[in-house]
Amino acid sequence: MEQDMTSDNILELAVCIVIDKPAALAARRRAMQAVSRYPGFISWRAVDSCETSGMLADLVEWETLEAAQSAGDRVRIDPDFAPYAATISAVMLVQHFNAGQKI
Repeated sequence: MEQDMTSDNILELAVCIVIDKPAALAARRRAMQAVSRYPGFISWRAVDSCETSGMLADLVEWETLEAAQSAGDRVRIDPDFAPYAATISAVMLVQHFNAGQKI
């Protein structure tokens, strides 16, 4: 059974445009593995747009806003995240949300 999100958890939504989608998808797998070891990490749901070629979205769940913000700083210097970052031509959105109800 899927773990329920609690209202204390934070959802980070990042939407970006990538230069080379196959390369980005491969690099994202490595980035996901690296981030999964960060303090406060809960889960990462990776999706790609059906309508917009090259648009990817990442929904990452964190225990706290502080953990999410710390991870944002850490990915900038993490060599395992760098290949994914290099495929991104534009960041459309990065926001943090309080997890709400889920059915």
